[in-house]
Amino acid sequence: MMQEVAAYVRRRDPRLKLCVAFLLGPSLWVLGLPVVGVCLLCLFGLVLSLAVSQPLGVRMVRSLFFFVLFWVAVKAGLDAVSGLSAAQIATGAADLALRLAALLLLGLFLALSSSARALGLAVSWAVRPLVGREQAWRLALSLSLMIHFLPMCLGAIAQVRQTLSRRCPRCGFFQRMVVIPQAVIRSLGQKTWNQTLAVAGRGLDNPRAWEPAFSWTRHDSVWALLLVLCAAWLCITRIFPSL
Repeated sequence: MMQEVAAYVRRRDPRLKLCVAFLLGPSLWVLGLPVVGVCLLCLFGLVLSLAVSQPLGVRMVRSLFFFVLFWVAVKAGLDAVSGLSAAQIATGAADLALRLAALLLLGLFLALSSSARALGLAVSWAVRPLVGREQAWRLALSLSLMIHFLPMCLGAIAQVRQTLSRRCPRCGFFQRMVVIPQAVIRSLGQKTWNQTLAVAGRGLDNPRAWEPAFSWTRHDSVWALLLVLCAAWLCITRIFPSL
């Protein structure tokens, strides 16, 4: 079932996914918590389906939630120092946890559901009428590398944690907090050079490699219509809260 869902999501047009991300991303900070909670559950199910086929997919999702817990703990600590009540601290921590987790899952969904090049082609298609062909492919390449970085970073964190737990099972918490960031930064530094060679070797550093070529299907039209209806409903409820 999860593999079927993942295959269906991957077949959808990258322009549709990119539009969903651009509309939903900023909206997660202004929508009500119930709506954010529903989005979080939907995104979690989709990301989990997409991550199962990845070698370190589940560990990537787990690392993402550890990141959320870290910043929630920082916010709760700062709120406690500022003298807020326990109820206010808990409310603020829950609000940040839901919104930040949903936002990170949205980014991970975008990175796992389409290849970085497909999303770059979608960006090139969208901005070419505005900035021209030469600037469009440069923006597409930049966004592709940025999108590719998110799962790569989470995968590096998961791999470093797994290696450390096997080689140093008695390593303490504070020692882990020193070793893991250093190892991750070193690993990402090496991967950056590998990415540069991959871009040059595959010929992605020229405009011809970023010529858009898409096939819009009936399923994409249905999901696009649902997206428009949801966006219209949210706008109406924001303008007329009594509805």
